[in-house]
Amino acid sequence: MVLSKLQEITAGDDEMYRSLSRLLFLDPKKITTSLEDAVSQATAFDSAGNRTRAEVWYRIAGGISLYRGDAEGVRKFFEKASSIVGDRRPEYKTIAGRSQDAVNLARKFYESM
Repeated sequence: MVLSKLQEITAGDDEMYRSLSRLLFLDPKKITTSLEDAVSQATAFDSAGNRTRAEVWYRIAGGISLYRGDAEGVRKFFEKASSIVGDRRPEYKTIAGRSQDAVNLARKFYESM
């Protein structure tokens, strides 16, 4: 059986594999928005009560932070997204709770591309 690169990197950590497989940007160079714009959009939608759009923008901010290797940003933005959607997106809690592990694994994944 041939394992995907992410499966190899996560080495049997199924929870982290499932979370990262949903949250990593497969081609981060195609992300055209800045972290600052993503955070601005998220907070604006959150303040306006549009929780669905706020969650999407917090997820984008978290993904950008993951790509940049910013564990604190990963924790912060995925906690915000998780607070909006609750248990419907368990990957947010996993990544937020293990942000340094997530950043280390993401770094290995992106270096292998």
